[in-house]
Amino acid sequence: MTQGYDLSVLPLLAVLLPACGAGVTALVSFYSAWWRNFTATVVTAATLVAVAAMYPAVVVQGRVLEYQLLNIVSPLNLTFRVDSFSFIVAVIASFVWLAATIYALAYMEHEENRPRFFTLLLLTMSGTIGVPLAGDFLSLLLFFEVMSLASYVLVVHTQTEEAYSAGDLYLYLGVAGGMSILAGLAFLYFRNGTLAIMPATLVVQGMDVVIPLAAILMIVGFGIKAGMAPLHIWLPRAHPVAPAPASALLSGIMIKTGAYGIIRVINVLLVPAAGAGALESIKGMYQEFWSMVSNMGYVIIWIGIITMFMGVILAVIQENIKKMLACSSISQMGFILVGIGVAGYLKYEGAMGMAGASYHIINHALFKSCLFLAAGVIAYKLGELNMYNLGGLWKKLPFTTLVVIIASLGIAGFPFFNGYASKTLLHHAMVEAYEHYGVKALLEAERIFMLSAAGTVLYYLKFIYLVFLRRPPDEMAAKIEGIKGEPRAMKLGMAMLAVMIVFIGINPGFLLSELIVPTVYSFAFAPSFIEHHVVGINFFTAGDILSSLVVIGLGSIAFAIGVKTGLFKTSIPAWLGQEFFATQLGKLLAACWNGLSNAVMKVLAFGGAIFRRIFRSSFTALQSLDYRPGSSGAFRTFNLTNLDFDVILIMGILAAALGVLFYLQFRVLGIGF
Repeated sequence: MTQGYDLSVLPLLAVLLPACGAGVTALVSFYSAWWRNFTATVVTAATLVAVAAMYPAVVVQGRVLEYQLLNIVSPLNLTFRVDSFSFIVAVIASFVWLAATIYALAYMEHEENRPRFFTLLLLTMSGTIGVPLAGDFLSLLLFFEVMSLASYVLVVHTQTEEAYSAGDLYLYLGVAGGMSILAGLAFLYFRNGTLAIMPATLVVQGMDVVIPLAAILMIVGFGIKAGMAPLHIWLPRAHPVAPAPASALLSGIMIKTGAYGIIRVINVLLVPAAGAGALESIKGMYQEFWSMVSNMGYVIIWIGIITMFMGVILAVIQENIKKMLACSSISQMGFILVGIGVAGYLKYEGAMGMAGASYHIINHALFKSCLFLAAGVIAYKLGELNMYNLGGLWKKLPFTTLVVIIASLGIAGFPFFNGYASKTLLHHAMVEAYEHYGVKALLEAERIFMLSAAGTVLYYLKFIYLVFLRRPPDEMAAKIEGIKGEPRAMKLGMAMLAVMIVFIGINPGFLLSELIVPTVYSFAFAPSFIEHHVVGINFFTAGDILSSLVVIGLGSIAFAIGVKTGLFKTSIPAWLGQEFFATQLGKLLAACWNGLSNAVMKVLAFGGAIFRRIFRSSFTALQSLDYRPGSSGAFRTFNLTNLDFDVILIMGILAAALGVLFYLQFRVLGIGF
């Protein structure tokens, strides 16, 4: 595959279209709702076209597209750099955004502040698309913050007390994540003198503490957005309160920017460049780097395992559909983190982990966005999201029922639906990680991986059964009986995603060969390993299908037990819940801050008192030295054309400063002295 760089304005266009479109949408909203909807839809579609236009150069030809805007992000330029991995994240974000925007045309009709919603939706899109297209970490952080701040308005759109509370947590953690990334960038720039997002820009002769410190700070910052445990506490609160189209994008797309950032950090800071030597010979080179990335990969594997399992437990006990889906997103991000971790742990042979993570980023964006949109239909029609208050919706909302079944089969990893392919790759990656080094802890991690996959089957069976299949409660039966079918725009938005779920599920090799393999080649993995283990993999082997069916069987059995025993209604004690720990942590931090503030104020008060005394004494002394005609003759000789002593003193200080500057300047130039 040819590797080279091309100058292209397409990345800039993909970011400017929704940014400028946001302004146009805000203006036309004053004129007509139809023009507002038309503008938002056309701009979103045009952005998808601009991103898709990069495919021939970036993926087919293996080129890298670059573009710079001078003096935008001081002291660096605003840069764009698009490779195949950037393209994957950008194109799936654009596609899902178009589906959600079309859906929103109908959904938002019963909401207030529609002009604001569509304006901020486009502005958020600009920031989200800009993250994967950024060519350096400072540009990425700029887009990351635009995305976070603009999406805050989407989270608090309903302006209820619950929305403001969730939005505050979302904003605070978002700002904390941004500050953590910024601190990491400061270390990175100090150590390397560049923030470019290129493989191994930090290949040096030896490893020092600055490199892992920068990596950890940046991974923590991106991990907050990705919903990585224990930094996930904002996600179950923010996603449910936002309107359904925004929830779909928050959960399906925006948290992927966190995973994207983590992958870039590991690849840029810790992985030696392919150009540092032949790819087949880099195994023995830069051992300190390989050791660091392997150790960090092992830690990320376990963070991913904890995240996926915690998300499953939280999702199983939820009653609210959108909260269940938000907790499910935590779990699914755990699967992606496991793939990232395996890719680092196996070093130059970690291609299977990266392939699985990249594939699951695409798949999760599709089926989770689809499920959130389906939940929006239920809220739109009934104003109710408690699963125990619903039932029998398959008769009144057959299209939504079909979409939910398709998306649930996808996320459960059922053969011939999209999630099966990515979960198969991730399972292979876990097995490889265990077999490569024989670490028995990873065998336990692989079992938790399978158990979490079974738990996913469990809570989606619960969702389908309670909401669509069982007989509705008597108090809701009449209300359910009176609803009509879904609006066409909602159907179209959900259908776009459902069709892709089925298409990828039936043709998993197509996406693998057209997007995933070119992406894996762009990282520093051994080509021979990619060719023998990733290229042309057969997804539908008897062993893989059997593993999938075993997981589905375990989840189904657990579901049946839950229905019989009422286990689903079990609630976790408050002292074990994530919000309890978050609240206690907040109280501890507030107490520490108050204590520190009081101590600082006392020190400042003491220092202020001393300063005031010194100032009064000095002022009194200067007054006594000051020339006052007719009352003082001691310093009359200092008077020049009626300039008093204070002015002469200041002039003397300035003259001394100028003398020092001239001395330094002439010394640098080598003149005299």
